[in-house]
Amino acid sequence: MLRALMPRRPGARASVTPPLLLALAAVLAAAPGCSRRIGNGCKLSIDCSLRGERICDLSYLVDENGFEDPDGKGECIIEGCTADSCPNEAVCVQIYSAEYLSVACDPEREDRPDGLNDCEANEICLQEGVCADANTARSTCRKECRRESQCRDGYTCRETGRRGIYVALDPENPTGTEETKICMPNG
Repeated sequence: MLRALMPRRPGARASVTPPLLLALAAVLAAAPGCSRRIGNGCKLSIDCSLRGERICDLSYLVDENGFEDPDGKGECIIEGCTADSCPNEAVCVQIYSAEYLSVACDPEREDRPDGLNDCEANEICLQEGVCADANTARSTCRKECRRESQCRDGYTCRETGRRGIYVALDPENPTGTEETKICMPNG
């Protein structure tokens, strides 16, 4: 590639001008570290990262008002995270599919020695009072927020711990996981 950029004169050695070298060096130096932040809008996964560690979640294509729109944008995420693997701006959440949330349970009494066991061995009892299959949960890094202004247009800062979205459990401290807020589409 560099040879195509070098001027050629008969009998002279090929050389590259210093400004061109500086521009090339800047592009090459920036490329390996070039990745957008979690929660940024995207259309393709390369909008999130050239290395492929961040992907574009197209589950909700939303416009700037947060309404579903086929011409809208998705969200940059990291798939398959653990409690401590997300970048600083993000938190790892477990998302349980609503189609599997059908068996009722009591979160105060489930899996206690003197309590009930309405959920199967591979399920957990969510705070909403339904059993959720831990094997079908999707773990993703999502943009963490404290206030609305930290979310992009069309997104709202909402609490986890309800509606099937929970902070991922830390295996070293399973009872100490606290809920937080993440940016979610308005719609």
